[in-house]
Amino acid sequence: MTFTVRSLLAWAREWLAGKGVDSPRLDAELLLAHALGCDRVRLYVDVDKPLSAEELARFKPLIQRRGAREPVAYILCSKEFYGRGFELGPGVFIPRPETELLVQLALESRPERVLDLCAGSGAVGVSIAAERPEARVDLVELSPQAAACARRNAEKHAPGRARVFEGDLFAALPGPARYDALVANPPYLASGQPLMPDVIDHEPHLALFAGDDGLSVIRRIVEGARSWLSPGGFFATEIDPSQAAAVRELLSGFTDVKVVRDLSGQDRHVTGRHGRD
Repeated sequence: MTFTVRSLLAWAREWLAGKGVDSPRLDAELLLAHALGCDRVRLYVDVDKPLSAEELARFKPLIQRRGAREPVAYILCSKEFYGRGFELGPGVFIPRPETELLVQLALESRPERVLDLCAGSGAVGVSIAAERPEARVDLVELSPQAAACARRNAEKHAPGRARVFEGDLFAALPGPARYDALVANPPYLASGQPLMPDVIDHEPHLALFAGDDGLSVIRRIVEGARSWLSPGGFFATEIDPSQAAAVRELLSGFTDVKVVRDLSGQDRHVTGRHGRD
């Protein structure tokens, strides 16, 4: 049987859907485009192009990995975030689209010095540095594997303007400093919370879970934030929607505390400003 781009995409969509993949059409297109060395638009330009045995051989292991529920970002070693391609790999948390709002909120505060905690691949902090060339951004990540990945992304997108420190939150920083903005996308899921196989079987649990209520890391960040933020400095953290009231309470010593909803209408971020030392 000779496959065309059209017929292979149709087969791959159906096959992935049968494996429980929640975005079979998009995933099939991304994987085939990667196998063919083109973008997704080109697939539809060449929709009736017959595929060679070599092209099919390149596609087969990719679709098999996705059928085993390995995330596409790990298969492609890349994830688009805020209009840029970020390197990824196993052991590095995959940035989500809703986290782009965290970048937007920080940019709106027009900071000169920014601290990004629980930085993962560096998607948030590096995007801020890339979008605001006059800003200087420090990123902190506990995982050595993720910190190394963040350094490569920083060098690619914001060379000389984003530093990555490996360690545990504020303890990783080289010395006392004051930041105009502190942002974090920390682990915030309660231990044992059920997740899809794509996540629980592949992504680092260190970046997902934070104690019985999911707030153990956020508590530590809020407790230390006052010592590192300038007066009036901007604070923002991503949360699980169920945590909005609890995190607002944690920020009771801050001013202008707000819960910000994402595009799906879910409470997704809590922001505030440091009003005093």
